[in-house]
Amino acid sequence: MLFNLRSLLNNAAFRNGHNFVVRNFRSGQPLQNKVQLKGRDLLTLKNFTGEEIKYMLWLSADLKLRIKQKGEYLPLLQGKSLGMIFEKRSTRTRLSTETGFALLGGHPCFLTTQDIHLGVNESLTDTARVLSSMTDAVLARVYKQSDLDLLAKEASIPIVNGLSDLYHPIQILADYLTLQVGLFPCVIQEQNQ
Repeated sequence: MLFNLRSLLNNAAFRNGHNFVVRNFRSGQPLQNKVQLKGRDLLTLKNFTGEEIKYMLWLSADLKLRIKQKGEYLPLLQGKSLGMIFEKRSTRTRLSTETGFALLGGHPCFLTTQDIHLGVNESLTDTARVLSSMTDAVLARVYKQSDLDLLAKEASIPIVNGLSDLYHPIQILADYLTLQVGLFPCVIQEQNQ
């Protein structure tokens, strides 16, 4: 279903009482500084406000521009590691996550069903505690959303949903970014009044 992303974002902003206007999205100043995403799980986009989603899209577009087009080295994740649990294989998700994390200076650790047996040899609670002690975040591509929910509940680090039976938030964000940058180039700026 094709829709006008610009209208969608503007309507969401105005409904929530914000004076944001969407135009010429490429890079520039962030939409605002009140958004706090650090340490939060990304299990579904339903847990985020329109303002937070717009900020994630702005940040993604800005990093993409600075790294890919301007050739900047931005080691924002230097010294950080990402545990990547893949019950379900995916070339694009694995490569984009590993590449993006590495480009930002981090170390992605790929774990397959051969390396980690969720809830089989160790409980999910145990797995969450072990991953929390050895990594800074986890991206999990699993069969059941309930496994992600339990990991998030028991872990002391952020859990990112790489795909479950119910949600695929990083794919939705990637699709929005593609629409925003490719089909509807726009920027989200606070409207001056």
